[in-house]
Amino acid sequence: MSTSFKKPRRNFRQKITIDSESDDETKEDFENVNNENENSPQMVSNEQTKKSKKKKKEKDALGMHRSSSVLSFNEDEEGEALKIKKSSHSKRIAKQLKMASKLAKEEEERVQKSYKSPPRKASPVHREESLEDRDEEIRRLREEFQTMNGDDLEENESEEETEGGNQLKKMIKKGEIPDAMMIHMIRKKRQQARDYGDFIPLDDTERVENSKSRLVRDDDNDKSDDDENERIDFSVNTQARDRIKIQNEFLAAEHGSENEDSDQEREWEEQQIKKGVSLGSEQPDGGSSAAAPTSSDQYNGFQDTTILEKKTFTAFPSLTQTGGSTVINMELIRKRLQDRLNSMDEVHRSHTRDRDSLVSDIDDTEKSIETCQEKVAGLEARYRFFQEMRGYVRDLVDCLSEKVPDINSLEQRMTNLWKTQARKFLSRRQQDVRDQCQEYMTSTANVDLTSPEAVEKQRRTAEREARRSRRRRAREMKDIVGHHDGLSSDDEENQSEIAKYNVEKESLLSGQERVFEDVVEDFSEVDSVRERFEDWKQTYKDTYQDAYIGLCLPKLLNPYIRLSLINWNPLEADCMDFEDTKWFDTLVFYGFKLQETIAKDDDDIRLLPSIVEKVVLPKLSVIAESVWDPLSTTQTSRLVNVISKLGRDYPCIQANNKATQHLLNVIVRRIRKTLEDDVFMPLYPKSVLENRSSNASVFFHRQLWVCIKLLGNILSWHGILSNQMLRSLSLDGLLNRYIILGLCNSGVNKETIQKCQSIISTFPKEWFEDLEEDKTMPQLENLGRFLVSVARTLYSEGQQNKRDFDKKDSRDFIKQISKMLVNIHAMEYAVNLPM
Repeated sequence: MSTSFKKPRRNFRQKITIDSESDDETKEDFENVNNENENSPQMVSNEQTKKSKKKKKEKDALGMHRSSSVLSFNEDEEGEALKIKKSSHSKRIAKQLKMASKLAKEEEERVQKSYKSPPRKASPVHREESLEDRDEEIRRLREEFQTMNGDDLEENESEEETEGGNQLKKMIKKGEIPDAMMIHMIRKKRQQARDYGDFIPLDDTERVENSKSRLVRDDDNDKSDDDENERIDFSVNTQARDRIKIQNEFLAAEHGSENEDSDQEREWEEQQIKKGVSLGSEQPDGGSSAAAPTSSDQYNGFQDTTILEKKTFTAFPSLTQTGGSTVINMELIRKRLQDRLNSMDEVHRSHTRDRDSLVSDIDDTEKSIETCQEKVAGLEARYRFFQEMRGYVRDLVDCLSEKVPDINSLEQRMTNLWKTQARKFLSRRQQDVRDQCQEYMTSTANVDLTSPEAVEKQRRTAEREARRSRRRRAREMKDIVGHHDGLSSDDEENQSEIAKYNVEKESLLSGQERVFEDVVEDFSEVDSVRERFEDWKQTYKDTYQDAYIGLCLPKLLNPYIRLSLINWNPLEADCMDFEDTKWFDTLVFYGFKLQETIAKDDDDIRLLPSIVEKVVLPKLSVIAESVWDPLSTTQTSRLVNVISKLGRDYPCIQANNKATQHLLNVIVRRIRKTLEDDVFMPLYPKSVLENRSSNASVFFHRQLWVCIKLLGNILSWHGILSNQMLRSLSLDGLLNRYIILGLCNSGVNKETIQKCQSIISTFPKEWFEDLEEDKTMPQLENLGRFLVSVARTLYSEGQQNKRDFDKKDSRDFIKQISKMLVNIHAMEYAVNLPM
């Protein structure tokens, strides 16, 4: 460890006086050292040589300074130097040089022995490497010898540092790291030197402070590290280790083929392995396995390097021995080889399968690439088509969203126009009935004819009679026979009202034409929309079906159809059938071509039925609720014909359809409202009714014929409304409530027989087909009994009359009554009639 510390720098100003004999010996020694240094290998750098010379000069100056510092008083005052003869010093240096030369020779021999290879043919490379190592050792020793010229105070320390330091430096130069034992011995040697007091303290401040020499300078106590090159480098010398490794590899490659040297090389390799194992088998606590050296093995506190070489090593077990292994024979070898072969075959088969799978995948991939490349053009056109279609649908939806409010407004205005007209006719008819009832039931003596109410009533009466006169003349011109008052509908208008109605209607129709006036043709016509979606279906039918276009088209075309049906009113005489419209002709063959089989699951088959369900039926419901007059035979027959046709031609018109159910419920409510508000049967004494020319009698018979006409209108819904509903409305609500009462009040005459025939002719024949007994329906019992009473009255009157003509007429009437009873399946009444 002492070599790892830096020696303090001592600079003493002195005059060196050396005798000639000592000087000559010293110069001769230095010359010899320089000559030997010139023959050193090329690998010793100039920097190291300069370093050793500098170190030598510093030690020489330090030694002279120490010798002369004792006598250095009054140097500055005296002019001549004091000469002292030191022959003993020169002898000591010579002795030390002789000892160093001897040690160098021994070290050289030891190094040669350590690097000596087994006896074989020397290689030039090996000799060169040996010479380089030997020269390197000589150089190291020469550098150490140059530091041995100190005074008596440094003699023991120099020798100790030379031996221990050289050993440590040699290990470091070779790339070795000192082991724990070496470090321990250096520490022990240093501790012994401290105990004996024969050492140089690291801090000589105390000595300097006690010294009173005025020649000592402050720089002598400078503890700074002025010379960094004096520090020992503990890093591994990789160059030397690599050089040894290359040398061994080269020698092994050169002599590896010689059989005669193989045994010796194997022995040398085993020795090296044993050394490595022995050095690695240290104790767990980090100590060395070797025992501590004795005092006889030490030199000045350090262990001799020859001790490490004399260690004994434990024999390393043979690597070929396997404890507990089975005996190897040919059968075992063959079995293992067979197992290995089977394993390799399995791996080969696995690799073959993987290869075949990869080849198949490559083929499939190439085919897929070719297929995709062929589809690129079609996919590009497909993508372009759908992009255009998406843009078109978006624009179409935006356009319809803007136009639907306008269409709703026009449709509502047209409905209001019809509703206003229908309410005007209804209120006028009801007012006429009230006026006539008041006129024929109150006395005219106390009526003020000048009052506004009377004047207004006179005006209404005049208009009513004028309308009746016009209808009568029209019937006469057409030669209509069998008409009775009350069978015609009082729905005539004057010219001013007709002109006003036409003006409003023309305004609505012009607005209808202006709805799509600012829209291009692609979005304004049903034909353009049809072409777009039909092209989609013909080109990409699968995506057309996946998008459920067949279900979306009715809603998409709804605004166009509603706009075209704004003026469609089936109650009017000149109304065109919706199947004759342009949109119907456009959509009737939508999505189909000639000679093409129609699939039953195609949604486009239900396009027109869906339009009828979503557009036509709701419009009919509005018309039936607000415009239709059940008392008008013409309107009722037209409405019945339209609904019957829809039920025959379109499967969506059925009982379980919500739109159909809503329409039928509207019709039933409208009939009931008419029965409650419009039917009126006045009651007069028979004396008044016998005078057929009286206004009261005319009014009574007119109202009775109005009820008979309403009965026929209600029963015209047979086949559309249920039988139970029809019987409830017609028989219970009208026949037994109003008509039978009127017939009983009227006299027995020919007109009464005609009324009964008209009533029975309105009954559906299907009602009486399922009757099993001779009795008629319970609702017709009153009518049967009335006919029997009429027959008996006619028979008694005929018996009283002595004229054959009157008797014949009575018998004819009775026969007619009998037929009527048979028609309503009242057999029990028909059998008991008097003949």
